[in-house]
Amino acid sequence: MQTHDGWLVRVTPDPTGLNPGQSAFLADYAARHGNARITLTLRGNLQLRGLDHQAALDFTSHAVARGLGMEVPQQEARRRILFASPLAGLDPDCAEDTLALAHEITQAMRDLPPLWHPPEKFSLAVDGGGLVPSGALRGDLALRHEAGKWVLYEGALRHQPDRAELVDEVLAALQRSAHRAVADRALHRAAPFGGTIPPLLGPFLPGCFGAVAVLGEISAQTLASIASAGAAIRLTPWRGLVLDRPVAAHDLITDPQDRRADLVACPGAGRCAQAHAPTQRDALSLVTELRGRRLHVSGCAKGCASHGIHDVTLVAGPKGYDLVWQGSVSDQPAESGLDIEDVRRRLRRA
Repeated sequence: MQTHDGWLVRVTPDPTGLNPGQSAFLADYAARHGNARITLTLRGNLQLRGLDHQAALDFTSHAVARGLGMEVPQQEARRRILFASPLAGLDPDCAEDTLALAHEITQAMRDLPPLWHPPEKFSLAVDGGGLVPSGALRGDLALRHEAGKWVLYEGALRHQPDRAELVDEVLAALQRSAHRAVADRALHRAAPFGGTIPPLLGPFLPGCFGAVAVLGEISAQTLASIASAGAAIRLTPWRGLVLDRPVAAHDLITDPQDRRADLVACPGAGRCAQAHAPTQRDALSLVTELRGRRLHVSGCAKGCASHGIHDVTLVAGPKGYDLVWQGSVSDQPAESGLDIEDVRRRLRRA
C-alpha cells in the first residue's frame, strides 16, 4: 500500500505472537528499508512504513519464509481477519481452547468458495475472556466464551451452537457477510462493551510483562532490543505488547502513571497527505497540561486514529486546530483556528 511517506506493509502475527527471530527480522527490515518506525494497530497488527516499492514487493516472500503469513494472497487475506485473546494460553482464566479454536477457523477458511473475500475492514474475534473480560475484543463476528460455552455474535444476533458445529457456523456467517456493504457492518450493530479492560502494564501475570507503545509506535531499535533479550511478544488490539520478560525502552510505557498513555494521535503532517499539523509532536508537547485528561489529536477531520470520545479532541485544519471538549472528531468544536500555544492556554485554564 502506498502512502505519503512511501510504501507500507502490514504484518499479522499468528495468535501465539512473535518469536525473537521474527522480531529481529522485522526490526532489521524496518531499519534498512523503511523509516525505522513500527506502528502497532488496533487490530493487533504491525506496520512498517517508508519503504520503496521494490522493498515492499520483496517483503512478502521474506516474511513468509519466517512464518509471518501465507504465500497465497487469497489465503493470507482471509487469515488476517482473525484475531484472538492476547492472553490465550497465558491466562489460566482464558478459555483453554481459544488458540485451538482460532487455528481450526484459520484452517477452515481455506475451504471457503474461491471467490469469497472478506469485506473491507472486516474482523473476526476469538475472545476467550479471563483477565481481559469477554466482550472486550470487538469484531464483526465475535466468538465469546461465556459461562463455560462458546457463543457466536454476528452484530446484535447471538448464536449458541454446539462446540462441534461452531466452526461451520462461523463459515456460514462469513459467507453471509460477503454480501453486506461496509456501511452495514455487523460491528456497527453490536452492543457496546460495558466492562473494564485492565491496563496490562508491567508484571500482571506470571511470565507476563505488559507495555503500550507511545502513540502506537516503537522504533526498530526497540524491537531489535526486545529480540536481543530473547523475549517473545504477543500484540494486543490496544497498541500494546505482552512480553515474557521485562524489557525497558523510551518508547514503551510500562508504568500506569505515565501520562503519555493518555495520548492518541495519527501519524500527522509529513507522513500523511491529508494531515494539516504535526499531530504526534503536538500531542507530546501537551502531556504535562492534561492532568489526567485523555487527548486525541487528529491531523484532519477523518479521525483515523480514533472515532471515540475523549476529554479533549483537537482536529487540525488549514487554519489551525478545532477544539472539542468531551467529544469526538465529528462533534461541533467549542473553538476553531487555534495554534498549539492557544490550545496550551485553554488546557491550563480548564
